[in-house]
Amino acid sequence: MPETLVSVIVPVLNGERYIERTLESARRQTHHVLEIVVVDDGSTDLTGEIVETLAQRDNRIRFFRKLHSGLSSTRNFAIAQAAGEFIAPLDADDLWHPEKIARQIEMIQAASPKIGVVYCWSVDIDEYDFIIPPIRDKCIAQGDVIVELAAKNNFLENASVPLIRRSYLDLVGGYDPSLVKGSEDWKLYLALAEICHFGVVPKHLVGYRRSSSSMSRNTAAMAQSIDQVEQWILEKWPSLSKNVLRQMFGNSNRYLAHKALTGNDFAGAAYYQFKSVRADPTSLLARSTPIFAARFLARLLGLRRADIPSKSRIPFKTFQSGLQ
Repeated sequence: MPETLVSVIVPVLNGERYIERTLESARRQTHHVLEIVVVDDGSTDLTGEIVETLAQRDNRIRFFRKLHSGLSSTRNFAIAQAAGEFIAPLDADDLWHPEKIARQIEMIQAASPKIGVVYCWSVDIDEYDFIIPPIRDKCIAQGDVIVELAAKNNFLENASVPLIRRSYLDLVGGYDPSLVKGSEDWKLYLALAEICHFGVVPKHLVGYRRSSSSMSRNTAAMAQSIDQVEQWILEKWPSLSKNVLRQMFGNSNRYLAHKALTGNDFAGAAYYQFKSVRADPTSLLARSTPIFAARFLARLLGLRRADIPSKSRIPFKTFQSGLQ
């Protein structure tokens, strides 16, 4: 039986720093029946030249250029060009373990056709591909996950972890172009959860980039976008319990607090952390609270990740080699 074609979709805007490493991680997949659909959303740097050079080495790379229209529109454009039965989004600065697609395909093909999304876990990586500690086990929600997705504010955490059955993705119409990076993933996963079930490969198969140039630094725009998704959730699922809503608002503001802190917006970080605790007072007892306090103090004192002793820093490639 021939292997199943998977379409990797890679939107990119001025990604010259990371795009080669990202595409190499896609090209090295042990599930080699891939097409890698790269869409340049109006880059003004050397992104196009880098991708074209790689495409000459690997005919699985299909490269498109378009006028700038935003991340969600670019992803939707890539999906429209894709021919695979399964879609695997990959952000242009993230990295994949070589077995990422193979493990997800194995699970989704062995499962019921009702499974439309298989996700995995990720680790944070810095500008130099070193893992940002700690490395934790994460969510293992499966099946009908609407409640978990609403309460935990997108437990998949980023756009590079899911493998999505194309037929379900077409039914929900792709990503919402009106939303900014982060919240559009959350809305898409909720829309998919309404019509299909989720599965999980509980392994850290993605390196999620947290760089100083991250698009997700615009906390005010992200807050507005998250609010749009929350209002959509309230209208679509009015029967969600008060406990679920308490967690949803608490987790949303906690996420925004961490984003603001990453951008050294101390006032914004304190504001969203206060809103988080007000929405969900039980969060004071959560592990995330002392972690946030420690990060806040470190940032205030000017400490950076680079100050971590080099012997304590693990490259993503080294971490991958020990995966079982």
